[in-house]
Amino acid sequence: MKTYARIYDGHVVEIFSTDGNIAEMFHSSFVWVDVSEEEISPEYGWVAVENDGGWDFSEYVTPPPTDAQLKAEVLAQRDAYIMAANEATMGMADAYIAGILNEADTARFKLFAAYKLSLSKITQQPGFPATISWPEMPG
Repeated sequence: MKTYARIYDGHVVEIFSTDGNIAEMFHSSFVWVDVSEEEISPEYGWVAVENDGGWDFSEYVTPPPTDAQLKAEVLAQRDAYIMAANEATMGMADAYIAGILNEADTARFKLFAAYKLSLSKITQQPGFPATISWPEMPG
């Protein structure tokens, strides 16, 4: 029995084992590579590079995120934290302005206001967006 890797766009997209003739089983546009004798068998998703009539296989390594991707992820996380803080203080802003919050609610509202202010300033931290020192959400 032989094992084949189907290659598409520089990646292993299928592994198939058969005793039959692979060329007769699939459309001729498919690129099948016999990997039966490979020292380390490639797996689905691996990178495949044609090299001097043969093939080299390696595990796919996810590239590190770009600064733009990191920034988008960090800002999305910040926005989620702000939404959670807004939920925790829902209705308190109007009550605070009207002066009708009790002492405990006023203290809680101010803690969350300071927390949200800290969240809004994460873009000013040194190392942003790669390194973030997240403020702790009030309890």
